[in-house]
Amino acid sequence: MGPMEELVSALKAGRPEAYERLVREYGDRLYRFGLRLAGPMWADDVAQEVLLRVFRSIGAYRPEGRFEAWLFSIANHVAIDFARRRRPERWSSARESEAEEPAPPDLLEDRERHVALLRAVERLPVEQKQVFLLREEAGLSFREIAEMLDCPINTALGRMHYAMENLRKALKAHGMR
Repeated sequence: MGPMEELVSALKAGRPEAYERLVREYGDRLYRFGLRLAGPMWADDVAQEVLLRVFRSIGAYRPEGRFEAWLFSIANHVAIDFARRRRPERWSSARESEAEEPAPPDLLEDRERHVALLRAVERLPVEQKQVFLLREEAGLSFREIAEMLDCPINTALGRMHYAMENLRKALKAHGMR
């Protein structure tokens, strides 16, 4: 039995250490996923809701696919629900204040590039943003993404292509390559 099967088995058995491990291994990734898809106001709520749903529905999990695909499928639904609920807002100011602490000049350039990339991701159309985050943040395969979004694999690949083109254009407009 591999480490993932052990985790699933322990979760199904309701062992507290399994939930601690789930939070330790996936909590930050779920938070970042929620942050980028639903916004900072909802990131904690998204992560907590996903962990709660895993807790409630682990008995229904069948290991035909990867556990991460199942987990981020839940995260995708939760984040989209929260994103629909939130009022239109500008939330890049939270990121700007994060970037205000003093840093060495070479780190400033990296941080600037990172903030510009995050802003560009925020502005992607939701279908492109979903595929980009499911691929880059969740690490899912395009086949898993296509199944999750109930679309042909070529559609998922196309959305990723357009997302990357849009991100390249946004960074180029920002004077970055």
